[in-house]
Amino acid sequence: MKSKIPAWILSAVGIGFLISLFFVASLLQSANPFDHQELIINVPKGASTYRVENRLEDVGVLRPDSSFAFMARVLGVSKNIKAGRYLFSPSNTLLTILIKLKSGQTIPQEQIKVTFPEGTSIYKMGEILKKNKVSDYKKFQSLVSEGITEPLREKYWGIFKYIPSESLEGYLYPDTYWFYKSADAHDMADIMLKRFVEVVMPFWKKAQNDTKYNLHEILTLASIIEKEAKVASERAIISSVYHNRLKIGMALGADPTIKYALDNPTKKVYTHQLEVDSPYNTYRRRGLPPGPICNPGIESIKAAVYPAKTNYFYFVAKEDGSHIFSRTLSEHQKARGKVKKLTPTQ
Repeated sequence: MKSKIPAWILSAVGIGFLISLFFVASLLQSANPFDHQELIINVPKGASTYRVENRLEDVGVLRPDSSFAFMARVLGVSKNIKAGRYLFSPSNTLLTILIKLKSGQTIPQEQIKVTFPEGTSIYKMGEILKKNKVSDYKKFQSLVSEGITEPLREKYWGIFKYIPSESLEGYLYPDTYWFYKSADAHDMADIMLKRFVEVVMPFWKKAQNDTKYNLHEILTLASIIEKEAKVASERAIISSVYHNRLKIGMALGADPTIKYALDNPTKKVYTHQLEVDSPYNTYRRRGLPPGPICNPGIESIKAAVYPAKTNYFYFVAKEDGSHIFSRTLSEHQKARGKVKKLTPTQ
């Protein structure tokens, strides 16, 4: 007489079979089996499974309901994702994608040298990236309004606790960097924020008790100084003018802030532009604007903390970029007349 197989064993076998089917079906799933276009995806060093998953979903290589994160953990890929530049296609199965990431089947990539001069705004940085054929330049420009992602906030909380907005303007240190052409905006921002921490924060830790302004306010002032100072030796004097004005509640009246407020700024600021309705209009609004107007270098940041001791309240630029500084409005008007006479007609 044949022995009867217990029901629980049959159930277990059935469940095991269904689980196996789920695994196989998930691993053989693709976002679009008919889309064979190849996309270059950069996976940065130390990227989490979820970050890679989000990136692949954004470009259409993974379906939003894929089992990528789960399968990466089950197959031991999550702790072995190799950084680099990959070729992926929406037609790739999940198994193919996981094998590539674990084995590091990357493609060679060229690094390019990118230099951001001191005083470059995030928008202008994006234009420099565009000129150097870095693909993610548009997303980089959006950092001026929505730059502080949660991963960056967690990594650089010591900086971002000072920032009252989402903009990274003022915090992306101007320097020379080596970027991959396929680098994404988040990774480039990460590199530049790290440089900011290396250069600015050691100075700030020593100097913060020497000023009544916080880091964000100092960077805001430094960004205006950076735009105004064409001669390095004048930074601290220009800083003194703004400090003197702030002390008595006088409007800063800084032309560079007007340019920052305008959608299509001109090289010269015209009288009608001084009426622009913006919190960056330092002619109509007193005090500092809400944030930096560019990314200043360390020397302008130092000048913002340590202004020269002067009784100047005005300055006017000469043709060579240097300035005439004045104590009173009447002195300033005379200086402007002098500069106008010396300026050659076009």
